[in-house]
Amino acid sequence: MSTKLLAILMGIFSGSLVSVFFLVRHSGVNTALDIPNDRSLHTEAVPRTGGVSIVLWTILGWVLSSKLIYPTPIFAEYDFLILAGVLLLFGVSILDDYLGHVPARIRLLMHCVVTILLLGAMRMGYASMDTLLGIALTMGLVFLGIWSINLYNFMDGMDGLAGTMGVVGFGALAVIGWQLGDSVYALGVASIAAATLGFLVWNLPPAKIFMGDSGSTFLGYMMISASLLGIERSLFHWWVPVLIFMPFWLDATYTLLSRLFRRQKVWEAHREHWYQRLVLAGYPVSRVLLWELLWMVACSLLAILLVKVGGYK
Repeated sequence: MSTKLLAILMGIFSGSLVSVFFLVRHSGVNTALDIPNDRSLHTEAVPRTGGVSIVLWTILGWVLSSKLIYPTPIFAEYDFLILAGVLLLFGVSILDDYLGHVPARIRLLMHCVVTILLLGAMRMGYASMDTLLGIALTMGLVFLGIWSINLYNFMDGMDGLAGTMGVVGFGALAVIGWQLGDSVYALGVASIAAATLGFLVWNLPPAKIFMGDSGSTFLGYMMISASLLGIERSLFHWWVPVLIFMPFWLDATYTLLSRLFRRQKVWEAHREHWYQRLVLAGYPVSRVLLWELLWMVACSLLAILLVKVGGYK
């Protein structure tokens, strides 16, 4: 890794770290507070504005990288539509964090819009929209994008959990990008990991700040975006990001399906995720987070090793 690349990543991390510190110090005048409810594992109101720092410093990292290192934007020809999706998603999410009552149907509609923008940027599915299979593929990808955004939000229910998955997951994608020679892709996802790490320092148990919907929906959107981009750029097959983010995909999907099977209202707050059950069973949050971290690292290292040994083909 060049000195300039390292300097940019350190700058993103430091900037995010200081920004979140500022948000924590001024939490007394913060109107965006996470009040404990039936889903919560915390007992006191905590500011939920940390996601602002993650989003802004990630975007700033992309811009600096484009200006100082690469002649083309981090995501090349995809950048405009993806960035538009990020800004639209951030707008509705930050409103929900502050106002707390943006209707679910409005947020769901926005999730659908930004996913379509993402697929349009990579022209996925639309090339064969004149066939039944093409229509089914496109609808499946839209559903996958919406689910990715929401599952990350569902998993953001314990101190340090969503931030740790962000650092480990996007860090693993960055390593794969670098080992396969795609430094543009690698720096793009490494910027997300660096910005998230700056936030995570203040989000470890006991958390002083949460990322809120603005952070969790952004990371969910970037999870599906980075996955599809890696596939489109022939860096890896679909199973690689699935394996890397397995701790989130498996928990959220299993919990949703089990609640559907029991005919429960899946849109209502609950504490039935695996990590929530462990905490409610009496295990300290820090210990549960450590177990989750080990699982994340194991999945990511396995993915990196399989790509290195087996290659894309």
